[in-house]
Amino acid sequence: MKHDPRPNILLVFTDQQRLDTISAWMNNFKTNTPAMDSFVNRGVRFANTYCTSPICSPSRSTIITGQFPTEAGVPGNLSQPSGPLDEGKFTIGKRMQSLGYETVYHGKWHLGGDITHCGFEKTFECQHDASTVDEAARFYRMRDWMNNRNRPFFHIVSLLDPHDVYFQMPEGGTDETFPEWDNLNDDLSEKPWPQQLKGGANEWPAERRAYYRDFYKGKVEKVDAQIERLIDELNCSGFGSNTVVIFTADHGDMACEHGIPLKGPFMYEGVTKVPLIICPPIFGIAGAAPCDPKWKDFEPREETALASLIDLVPTILDLAGAEPDPTLSGRSLLPALTDELDEVDAVYSEWIQWGDIISPIRMVRSKHWKYVCYIGIGEELYNLDDDPSELTNRAADADCAAVLEEHRALLKAHCEKNHDNFFSLVPSDSADFFNAETRFGS
Repeated sequence: MKHDPRPNILLVFTDQQRLDTISAWMNNFKTNTPAMDSFVNRGVRFANTYCTSPICSPSRSTIITGQFPTEAGVPGNLSQPSGPLDEGKFTIGKRMQSLGYETVYHGKWHLGGDITHCGFEKTFECQHDASTVDEAARFYRMRDWMNNRNRPFFHIVSLLDPHDVYFQMPEGGTDETFPEWDNLNDDLSEKPWPQQLKGGANEWPAERRAYYRDFYKGKVEKVDAQIERLIDELNCSGFGSNTVVIFTADHGDMACEHGIPLKGPFMYEGVTKVPLIICPPIFGIAGAAPCDPKWKDFEPREETALASLIDLVPTILDLAGAEPDPTLSGRSLLPALTDELDEVDAVYSEWIQWGDIISPIRMVRSKHWKYVCYIGIGEELYNLDDDPSELTNRAADADCAAVLEEHRALLKAHCEKNHDNFFSLVPSDSADFFNAETRFGS
């Protein structure tokens, strides 16, 4: 049977990882991340990538379907209140199967139901990263590239950390020190009130904030070690020379910026901006599967055009040689591997609810501005060139009226295009927020 020249595709993503935790890229946590550094040093790193929702299940629904969470039917975390992902969706697993790829999923799923019904032939659902990598390694070791040259694989490895920052002890300590965030003492009373539910880290002792960041740093380094083991297994099994590796995260973490820990109903950079790196195959591994010569002269680079996790499915399909699907909201990022990417008007992110607490939010991130609409509550507008720390809300600034209207129009057009009923949603009463015992977790 004729050899299939298309590359294997490995998508690795972590849970709740900020962009600024990779030591070779931008490091506000003093991390040591050799595996992620290797991606930076041999791939295209997308410096302005945003998740479609700063919470797990909705963001993951985008990674699997190529749809925004509202369209995918996943408005909140699994069972809080979302049910399982509709197995009738034309997922990336089903799409890649139809293109002749062997489809494999290892790790955290968090979308309910049966993964095999979403188009993945081999699965191992697990929230223990070492076990996830053990199973991924077993797949590589059992799959002889010589006998599988006619069928490439599409492999997702979904890792849990640094999500387990939730297990830090409230009064834990560290000898490590970190510069305080310049927005630590942001006055959240001047921001839409749902943010106030999550604030208060600015009132902690400085040692506790340092402990939070040190603990988070440790979780990033822990997952990096598992990624290093995963890539070593990929290469030693002979697949590194014909596998494109994509690395990202489902969303970020506030890490006490704006006085806020963890995540919640807001769209600050810490939770919406995520790492994204695409790495071509490693050329010249002796005794391994042949590499497409087109990758030989690839030069690592940074891409600054706006990107989104909504772009992952189109990019993966492009790598697999599929024709563009006009029904998908995203675009292929593959041109960035050879040239600068064209700028888009904006990228978007959603928040609807956690449990019974409804706080519908939409983010519009354009090249210079971020607009955030809390329906029925208020608006935010930040000039990220002048105010990267998002301290000065310009929504009521008369000098920014035209910019505000422009971004309102972008949001309206986006909602119409994606069948998003955002403007008809009704938020919970503020009393429900401040009386609720809920915490915006997993």
